[in-house]
Amino acid sequence: MFEIYLSNAALKALKDLDKRIVDKAKKALLTLKTSPLPIKEYDIKRVEGAEDIYRLRISRYRIVYRIDWGKKEINVIKIDKRNEKTYRGLG
Repeated sequence: MFEIYLSNAALKALKDLDKRIVDKAKKALLTLKTSPLPIKEYDIKRVEGAEDIYRLRISRYRIVYRIDWGKKEINVIKIDKRNEKTYRGLG
């Protein structure tokens, strides 16, 4: 079982999002606790140019997270609407 930690930016984003998207995001985060790469359930891809950083797609939004396999931790870096700035500065 993995522990999930949300950055301040991710927490703020969750508070500002539509309730429907928040519910989907919470469900996805709970799934990540047991399987950090549930590729069959969600559209998950590794972020290019970054090691152990993945993005999970929920509608037009992306949950960007880093997996620490040794500590069994998932650090949610950001939750943001997909645009040209979504993945900037992650590598």
